[in-house]
Amino acid sequence: FDVVVAGGGIIGAGIARDLALRGLKTLLIEKDDFAGGTTSRSSRLIHGGLRYLRHLEFGLVRQDMREREVLLHIAPHLVYPLPFLIPVTQPLESVTMALGMRLYDLLSFDKSLPSRHYLSRRETLEMEPGLEMEKLRGAYLYYDCQVPFVERLCLENVLSAAEHGAITLNHARLTGMLRDGNAVCGVQIKDTLTGEIYQVATRLLVNAAGPWVDNVLSTLQSRPKPLIRKTKGIHLLIPQICRQAMVLVARTDGRLFFIIPWQGYSLVGTTDTDYSEDPDSVCADAEDVAYLLTAVRQSFPSVRMEDIFYTTAGLRTLIGSSGNRVSNISRQHKLTDHEQKDGINGLISILGGKITGYRAIAREVVDLVCQKLSLKVACQTAEIPLPGAPAVPREKIKQAAQESGLPLPTVTHLAALYGSRYQQVLELLPGDSRGKQPVCPHCPDILAQVWHAVRQESALTLGDFLLRRSFIGMGSCQGLDGVETVAGEMGRLLQWSATEQQRQIETYRAAVALGQRFRLK
Repeated sequence: FDVVVAGGGIIGAGIARDLALRGLKTLLIEKDDFAGGTTSRSSRLIHGGLRYLRHLEFGLVRQDMREREVLLHIAPHLVYPLPFLIPVTQPLESVTMALGMRLYDLLSFDKSLPSRHYLSRRETLEMEPGLEMEKLRGAYLYYDCQVPFVERLCLENVLSAAEHGAITLNHARLTGMLRDGNAVCGVQIKDTLTGEIYQVATRLLVNAAGPWVDNVLSTLQSRPKPLIRKTKGIHLLIPQICRQAMVLVARTDGRLFFIIPWQGYSLVGTTDTDYSEDPDSVCADAEDVAYLLTAVRQSFPSVRMEDIFYTTAGLRTLIGSSGNRVSNISRQHKLTDHEQKDGINGLISILGGKITGYRAIAREVVDLVCQKLSLKVACQTAEIPLPGAPAVPREKIKQAAQESGLPLPTVTHLAALYGSRYQQVLELLPGDSRGKQPVCPHCPDILAQVWHAVRQESALTLGDFLLRRSFIGMGSCQGLDGVETVAGEMGRLLQWSATEQQRQIETYRAAVALGQRFRLK
């Protein structure tokens, strides 16, 4: 290969797509599943980041505002405008917020979204009648974007990379780097499902493993100096408590957090605390949950611990010393060329980065790769839409529902999930009448999606399908009411033994239990 990319989160997937579009022979490997780490534990927003204005990170905000427009162009089926309310309670707060909102608009001077405007107390409560906030004066209404199925955004980058010649492997762990003197010349890979070991040659290795970036480097050196600082962010899923997305301030530490309408629920997050344990073991703890619940109750006092369906936890990778307060550390990314840093040729590491800016980060990485390989090929990722684009018109969805015999809500859901690729699922229905069978009583997903996920989208475990190829595992039951149906169908397609099928079910239930434990208290 010209390049091996280690890490199948949104940034690694974006790098693989850019490399493939520029004609480089590319291998993408991911130790678990695409989008299975930080990408799927995010706030699911495409935004500039209001709080970064506090730290005068105008360049970061401007980049992400520009990338927001790019994503609205290349992924209109996955990225949607989302209105936000920021309540105002103090006179001084009105002044500072007005300046911040004006600056936010100026930094997005080329935006297609509406500009901000101020709402009176009466207008605010008309929009958000459930809001109970002392001394409420009004609120600012502004727009950013939401990517409800961020897993699909990542996966479509993987699919696009494969369409343009890349080999993309999930459940493939990098277990070693091959050396030729001071140069990395290949990698050793373990298939985590079969245990088989492979070695491949490469001219360059790109380490895009996010929170696992130091783990990858440990395969080269026994005790490498850590390059990143990991911080944990958790989210709560609760019944929907607000109509608009809300930006609120936690009184305990003055940190901004969100309450976001999402698939009929409210997604609440996030926290920001140091984390030094195994990245594979990250989960919410009682202190994390108590912090967010306390913050939410300041504005929606009726929310209770019993309302939490489940929690998620993910890790950010930051560049900064351990002495700085976590919330004060920049969210800027950094590229490390190990030839310059350590005298090791053929190795590049990406530190940090946000989902919103993934494409721009990937372009920067691939520009460096091309420079090192003496190639001159322009980036095309801002112009070429992702595989599911464009968004499907309402009339076409109605027609597809009539022709397929599926309920309109089901086809609407398929179009929201797959974009224009929803037709690939519908094309499976004439061959087997079972394809229309619902998978779970709480979701509109159907059995044909399992077939499509296994045959076309590299779904190899129950978690792959339930959590990252469909929405089933993200609903209130987290797919537990449909897990045996899915296991039976995946087992048939992948030729699982009865023992393997049961192991898959138990593994999935154990993973789900980590996020449900607070629901039982």
